[in-house]
Amino acid sequence: MSEAAKAELVFVVDVTSFTRGGFMGTTSYGGRNASMEFDDGGEGVFLTVEMASRIGVRKGSEVTVVLEDGAIRNYELTVAGVGKSLRISDSTVYYGIGREGAAVLRIRKA
Repeated sequence: MSEAAKAELVFVVDVTSFTRGGFMGTTSYGGRNASMEFDDGGEGVFLTVEMASRIGVRKGSEVTVVLEDGAIRNYELTVAGVGKSLRISDSTVYYGIGREGAAVLRIRKA
């Protein structure tokens, strides 16, 4: 199994503000603060180019999102886009993080 296939993205997310369609969370990635947007639109996962490359996915790939918010739940989502921003558009992840105000997220290739 290649390194990219075993890699995962890990985020500790704190909800920081609410937007018209969801909320923003702060996390760190690569030693820098990063913003992560969440909504319940059901579009899937949007990753930056570097993040997608790190775990070996592209638009249309399936990923596993592991949500740790007191319980541990796995969700299979599709990469809806690869670009400049980080966004998760899924109702179960959205409400899971929103309910607690924080969570650990792990994203890996399915």
